[in-house]
Amino acid sequence: MHPHYWQTYINQLQQYIQNQDQRLQELEARVAELEKNQKNNQPNVERIDYHFDQLKIERLDGTLNIGINPEGLDSIEDFAVNQQQTTGLQPYSGPPRQQIVAGLDRLVTSEAPKLLEELSNQYQRPLSPKQRDILIQDIKQQLPNRAAYYLENREGDSPDATSIRDNVWQEIKHSLHQFFQKGDFPE
Repeated sequence: MHPHYWQTYINQLQQYIQNQDQRLQELEARVAELEKNQKNNQPNVERIDYHFDQLKIERLDGTLNIGINPEGLDSIEDFAVNQQQTTGLQPYSGPPRQQIVAGLDRLVTSEAPKLLEELSNQYQRPLSPKQRDILIQDIKQQLPNRAAYYLENREGDSPDATSIRDNVWQEIKHSLHQFFQKGDFPE
């Protein structure tokens, strides 16, 4: 082979490597710019409007909101605002929140299956064991928020665990009645 051939080959390889290096740097710069733009262009969601009257339940999974009924949906924004207005309240000195939630959980575990069976018979809407379990689990997930609501929105003396339990249980019963009356769950 000719020595000039090797020199030309090495020069071509060196040029190719330089071109690839330059292209790699350009691509890295573009990726950095895209990441920067993505961070700067995060959507700013200030308000989401829900139209509950247009919802239809296709599957029985999701959230059953206790404490709110369809008639009260017009004031749901007021409800959310009122929950956030906790200034001026005295520190709570009653039973610990975890103790209240644990008591509510025990109540739901023992009483909700009976209530669901009664409502299922009353409204002639049979529930499968899976549907019943989903409803009970959904209710249990909301217990901490409902207990907190009564603790934060107390009037006068601190509420005791029994009054909170009774109030939340009444909400659960009311919401389940509404749920069965509406009947928008699969047969």
